Formats: sequence, C-alpha cells, structure tokens
Amino acid sequence: MDERPEPMEQVQASERVAEAAEPVPVASEVATPEEVQPPPLGPADEVEALRQEIEHLKQLSEEYLDQARRARAEFLNYKRRVEQELEEFKHLAHMELIAKLLPVLDDFHLAIAHLPPDVVDSPWVQGLLLIERKLWSVLEAEGVQPIEAVGKPFSPEEHEAVAVSGEGPHHVVVEEIRRGYRLRGRVLRPALVRVERRASPPEMPAETTTDGKRGEE
Repeated sequence: MDERPEPMEQVQASERVAEAAEPVPVASEVATPEEVQPPPLGPADEVEALRQEIEHLKQLSEEYLDQARRARAEFLNYKRRVEQELEEFKHLAHMELIAKLLPVLDDFHLAIAHLPPDVVDSPWVQGLLLIERKLWSVLEAEGVQPIEAVGKPFSPEEHEAVAVSGEGPHHVVVEEIRRGYRLRGRVLRPALVRVERRASPPEMPAETTTDGKRGEE
C-alpha cells in the first residue's frame, strides 16, 4: 500500500517552494551623494589646480589686453582720419572763399593800372589804394602768394597760356594777362600768360648773397 503525504505536509511543501521563488532582498546599488563626491585633494593636487587656474586667467588677461590694444589703435586711427578729413574740409572751404575774393582783387589791380596820372594824388584815389593794400594784407596773412610769371619758363602747373608766338624749343612767359596765386604752396589759380617760343632758354637771375649782393658768375 502506497504512502502519500498528508495534506498538511503538502501545504508546507508548497510554502517552501513559494518562498524559494521570491527574490532575496539586497542593499540598493544606487550611489549615495557622499559616494559621488570626489576624494579630497591633497596638497600637491591643490597646487596643480591653482597653477592651471592661474594659467587660464593669464591667457584671458592677455586676450583682453590684446583686444583693448586693438580697440585703442582702431580708435586712434579713426580719430586721426576724422581730424584729417576735417582739416581738408576746412582747407577746401578756405580755398573757395579766397578764390571768390580774387576777382575783387583783380578789379582793384585793373582800376589802379588805368588811373590817369593827374588823379593819382587825389584823396579818393589814395583811399582806393589803401583798400587794395588792406585786402592784400588780409590775403597774404592767410598764406596767399602771387605766382611769378614774366620772364619765367612756362609751367603748365602755374601758367595758363592764352597765346603762343615764335619758334623754338623753349617756352618763355613774356606777358601776364591775369595774375595767378598760390595758397600755402598749392596753386590756387594759375596765371593767364602769353608765351613766346625761343631758341635759347630764359636767363635766370643770379643768386644773391646774405648781404643782398649778386653772386659772381
């Protein structure tokens, strides 16, 4: 006759099997905040970290200094360019104003050149001459200078020929029709002249010494 386990024994066996199938609780594998923190640095590590930080700051300071120098150089160049443009603008405006006054000076010269000899000593003529001298003194103070023409070699930069006569390779100014002027070394208005062609160049004046005497040839 077969022996079979009692019902109570069967229940106990089933419970043991169920307990074996359940997972065994273990400690959590998630790291704690304390475990995430790096280990404390030693003296050597702190020195190395400070050295790296100093090097980084030095690089930043050099970059900022270079940028500041570039900005300053660009500003100085801009300032210099603006000042130069302003000076050129003032110079051009100055030239235009003086150029407008030159025809007035021409009228004075024309009137003075055609004065009758018997009225030269009259008060109103002397007043006219005084006005002309005052106008010229103002222009001269601003840097205006007349261009020498008669007897000089013809220069396209300073002279404008209205008539040419004669034959020869040398062009000499023989008559000034309208005076020309320079303003601080720059030609403000060329002189209107009559030119004559000659076979020989014009005679240049001898150089003068410091005592005003002409030098010996």
